[in-house]
Amino acid sequence: MRPLLHLLSVILVLPGVALAGAFSILGHAIATGSFLAFLGDLLATVLWLVPWGLLAACVALLALVLAGLSARFRWLAASCVVVLAVGSSVVVLILTAHSGSSDGQFWFFVPAVVSACVGLWLTVTEFPRSKRPPLAA
Repeated sequence: MRPLLHLLSVILVLPGVALAGAFSILGHAIATGSFLAFLGDLLATVLWLVPWGLLAACVALLALVLAGLSARFRWLAASCVVVLAVGSSVVVLILTAHSGSSDGQFWFFVPAVVSACVGLWLTVTEFPRSKRPPLAA
């Protein structure tokens, strides 16, 4: 049951991470100033992402899922999911803070909150305890 919960939390955190990455890339490209510089920066980013960024993202996602399926490393994978959920939500909130926000936009953060809660619960319950016997008096 716990591997399934971990897999669910990974699936729930993916849209927030994708949106935070897209906002970061677009924010960097928009900061270049002109339209041609914007297009050039987007092209340079895409040319870098295709061979290296997407490969690294797929490897990291696979490692995160496989670590969550192992009882030994589940607490570490769950804590990574918590960091991803909270970090991506903070990035999206910071980058959209200057624009007007409505109540409907906050529904997007529900999967990230659920993912962070599940990941935090798995981290706390799966953290390895010390196997040392208590000290004799």
